[in-house]
Amino acid sequence: MKISNIKYQISIFILALLSVSSPVNFAYAQETFNPNLLIPDDRFVDTQTLGGAEGIQKFFEIKGSVLANTSPDFLTKLREPGDVNLKSRLPDPRPNLGRLRTAAELVYDAATSAGLNPQVILVTLQKEQSLIDGIFSTEVRLQGALDRSLGFGCPDEGGCSDIFLGFYHQLFGNFDASDNRYIGMPSSLVRSFYFESGGVRVGRGPMVDANNNAYGNGNRIRTARMGDTITIENTQGGPNNAPSAQVVTLSNFATTALYRYTPHVYNGNYNFTKFFTAWFRYPNGTLIQVAGDPKIYVIDNSLKRQISQLVITQRGLNLGGLVSVSASELAQYQSGDVMPPKDGTLLKNSLGQLFVIEDSARKNISSFVAAQRKLDPVAAVIVPDDEITSYKDGGRALPLDGTLVKSSDNPAVYIITNDQKRLLSGFIFKQRGLKFADVLTAQPGELDTYPAGLLMTPLDGTLVKSAASPAVYHVGNGKLEPLTLFVFTERGFRFKDVVSIAAGEIAEWEVAKPMPPSTGVLVKAKSSPAVYYIESGVKRPLSYEVFLARRFSFKDVLVGSDPEIELIELGEPLTLPDRSVVKTKDGATVYYLVDGALRPLTLKAFQNRGLLFKDVVTISAEEFAKYPVGAVVEN
Repeated sequence: MKISNIKYQISIFILALLSVSSPVNFAYAQETFNPNLLIPDDRFVDTQTLGGAEGIQKFFEIKGSVLANTSPDFLTKLREPGDVNLKSRLPDPRPNLGRLRTAAELVYDAATSAGLNPQVILVTLQKEQSLIDGIFSTEVRLQGALDRSLGFGCPDEGGCSDIFLGFYHQLFGNFDASDNRYIGMPSSLVRSFYFESGGVRVGRGPMVDANNNAYGNGNRIRTARMGDTITIENTQGGPNNAPSAQVVTLSNFATTALYRYTPHVYNGNYNFTKFFTAWFRYPNGTLIQVAGDPKIYVIDNSLKRQISQLVITQRGLNLGGLVSVSASELAQYQSGDVMPPKDGTLLKNSLGQLFVIEDSARKNISSFVAAQRKLDPVAAVIVPDDEITSYKDGGRALPLDGTLVKSSDNPAVYIITNDQKRLLSGFIFKQRGLKFADVLTAQPGELDTYPAGLLMTPLDGTLVKSAASPAVYHVGNGKLEPLTLFVFTERGFRFKDVVSIAAGEIAEWEVAKPMPPSTGVLVKAKSSPAVYYIESGVKRPLSYEVFLARRFSFKDVLVGSDPEIELIELGEPLTLPDRSVVKTKDGATVYYLVDGALRPLTLKAFQNRGLLFKDVVTISAEEFAKYPVGAVVEN
């Protein structure tokens, strides 16, 4: 949780102690927990720990996480927007990928873009919403956990920030209705980690009062720094009969940033350390062995992976740092695949067959693909057959992504993308600026062994229609998003920009949900008085009191036909904005909404904040009941 409400300083809600299903050493985590030093600085910003999105995906699969799901239906639940312009204005390194990314890919992209260890994100996903080992009984519960996956923008006092709704937006941030940009969880943590004051790096911890308390009703006067000793609140008594508050010293920059994100020892940062230690106790690359057993294992993102002497040498691992462990400690680690040589290594078996290591798996590679990748068969490492077969089978190696290929006996041109060949039409070839001079020609039969994907789509952002139909689509994340006339007009699209495509081509592409109106737009159906606020692709109902408190105007409400508005996905009701000043119809008390909680204001506090009685919004008892009531604001 963060205390301040100004831009980039978002509060986070910490859930109760979570359980895990895998056999991990929580007793060790509890014994070694140091609230003053949660994680070393170098590990906090080590972006290479998981070896890419593939390593994160493997972690999800080993743990049985719901985030391992890569089905199209699940990926839509992550709420990655199809608007390339919006994504390109966020710290998203791949805004125009042309398809929806998996949870693993989104985590990796967000982590590397921010400069944060992906393991930190994985632990936070578990700490906040049990998304690593949790079981969700309904789709509603699952969607709710995904939408608040990192707890970002959800303060302890209640209420969640509107703009971070969605797995994608928790990671990358979003824009509000005034087009102000807010960064997501990874960038926020890293900002605190490197925070400077007067050109000197000091780190950014939680806001504290004059007594260095990071809790209570005292006025916060400064931001804690690395090296400060502050008093932190605990969320509950256990474990170890934890006190309601305790003193901690912010001993490094990572600890300082984590306490800003979650200003609690128990159970917030204790949970963080518990999961991190259980899954990532030994740094990646640590070699372990049970005394008397010839098998050597390497620690790789909470897994033990058997490793050969050849691979130890090829990967430059230090046998001198071999850690001797007991059989019971070794058993606490789940087993992963045998550790292969580095990606890109070319291997040869006793029959002269070539293999390349890619994504930590062995793949059969043809001489055509080896030449395209500039791999020299003469330099292939000869490895015993049984060792090669011990490596995970990754199927067949294809040319590099983006390669244009055709067969010598067929004029059809394909592009290699995501381990598939995708046929290119003349229009797509030209639109993407491709050149025939770059097309490689393979021998007959070579391309027959490649998995085939759908016909390649136009670039994201293209407006297309079938020559046989008036229906217009927007291409977003490599899919066709149907456009209603209402959305077409609201987004300022022009019919002269719509490209007419052959009906057969249109039929080849996958159709997604209809494109929604832009975030920040107010809409209503023609036959209904209900007004909705559009945010991250959903329409959020809002009461009349919320409408007034947010200073909305009815002249800005766009009216669509009933079917057009009905097509927009329904989201959670919009709440009062922070800093709202409200009262109930039958009560005299004026309340100030802070971090999602209504706090009664004394007259002095009202005047000190320069508030005006004309700005007080009268709300119904029903609206009032939606918010927790906090302590009185005295000054």
